[in-house]
Amino acid sequence: MSRAAAVLTAPLLTLILVSCGGDSESGAGGPSATGSVIDIRGTITEIATPVPDVSPGGLAVEGEVEADTRYSSAWVRMKDSTIISRRRGAGTEPATMADLQPGTRVEVKFAGVVAQLDPVQATAAEITIID
Repeated sequence: MSRAAAVLTAPLLTLILVSCGGDSESGAGGPSATGSVIDIRGTITEIATPVPDVSPGGLAVEGEVEADTRYSSAWVRMKDSTIISRRRGAGTEPATMADLQPGTRVEVKFAGVVAQLDPVQATAAEITIID
């Protein structure tokens, strides 16, 4: 009986591991920020203020799926390593968390696994202010 249980359990475990792996492009294999994929482009609708030693903060972004984006809404967590910049012409310049306000249009590239909820939840590798 134990051999039969092992034979039945192995495919189930494989299915569980595959379904928890995140998305195929930015999953546990590395951040999508290494490529040119913009995970979401939209307007900041809510900001969670950072709390020292507890949470670096986060923001809600609402947009639409476009040809070069993957999601229409997201809750984006921030880390100390999140790069925040502002687009100026063809280039970018450094920006800060204080520059991120409700109503600001941004492009976000995620790092690591994306929780496939509604809205998706992910950690930002890069946030670019586009307006």
